[in-house]
Amino acid sequence: QNGSLSPTGARALFEARGEIISVPAEKGDYRNLTNTPGSRDHDPVWSPDGKNIAWFSDASGEYSLMIASQDGLEKAREIKIPSPTYYYSPAWSPDGKYIAYTDHLQRLWMTDVKAAITTLVDKDSYLHPDRSLNPVWTPDSKWLGYAKRMANQYHAILAYNVETLKSQQLTDGLSDAVSRA
Repeated sequence: QNGSLSPTGARALFEARGEIISVPAEKGDYRNLTNTPGSRDHDPVWSPDGKNIAWFSDASGEYSLMIASQDGLEKAREIKIPSPTYYYSPAWSPDGKYIAYTDHLQRLWMTDVKAAITTLVDKDSYLHPDRSLNPVWTPDSKWLGYAKRMANQYHAILAYNVETLKSQQLTDGLSDAVSRA
């Protein structure tokens, strides 16, 4: 599950039985990139340049963001997240500097990959089984778009500026605006 196609289309990542597997599109062998029995690795995603992958792992006891080379030859780098919980939907910024993701408490996080600094971007107003924050980056990597549930239970689209660290609401919240990406 949770497949991710490489930028070149030559390989794909999958989560299978708690492992991250890289599979060739045509010829070659599959690679178990994690090989971590006893822990759960999930939600793999390729970096925009195709050199690295990111995923979440509970190998250290709490879920952390992991980053490794796509060939699996180097030890993965672990980035501890300040609020350990279960995370979903990692999305690299197009420039490869940040990874945005959500958690089961419906909070939106952003991690600076190089500095290993994680920032809480926003929190959905209500806990709801329909996770709808779904982060999406602008092509210039300066803005992170997401949908947030308002007091009237409709969603509004917001944009978070990575330079000012502030969000602004883009839709009025009088109609339901949500992406099911």
